[in-house]
Amino acid sequence: MSGTDDTIEDVEALRRALNEARSEVEAVRQEMTDVVTRQETLQRSHEEALARMRQDSDREVIVAALRAEAIRNGAHNPDDVVRLIDLEGINRGEDGSVVGVAEALQQARQERAYLFGEVLRPGYSSGTTVGQAAPRPGGIEPFNARAVSEADYEARKWQFLAQG
Repeated sequence: MSGTDDTIEDVEALRRALNEARSEVEAVRQEMTDVVTRQETLQRSHEEALARMRQDSDREVIVAALRAEAIRNGAHNPDDVVRLIDLEGINRGEDGSVVGVAEALQQARQERAYLFGEVLRPGYSSGTTVGQAAPRPGGIEPFNARAVSEADYEARKWQFLAQG
């Protein structure tokens, strides 16, 4: 009978081991489910933060483009012009360019002309404000190859050869 007792004890030990293994498998499954849920939550929060960052970045670029264009259009206070413009029609394209700035400023100029002065053109004066004329291209300076140093001569020679 001792052989049968050993077999029963072995079967009971195997059943306990099997139950423990099942418990461990269930615990691991629950832990994996928790980890997947946490990972999905982190992924969502990361994507939301990234979307907010892109939206803030796009807004800053749009405001800067509007401000620069308002200055070019003769705005007395470009910051006020930008605050009064509806940003709905202005978007940032995939290539990073800002679309709709000129139309928005044209509409703002029509609706609130008092915010804008005359567009200052180069070489134009208005009151105490003078726009500087665009610089004229320089002429070709005469070059005396006999009067320059050897290094200057060599540099000019290579410039000349590179053009032709």
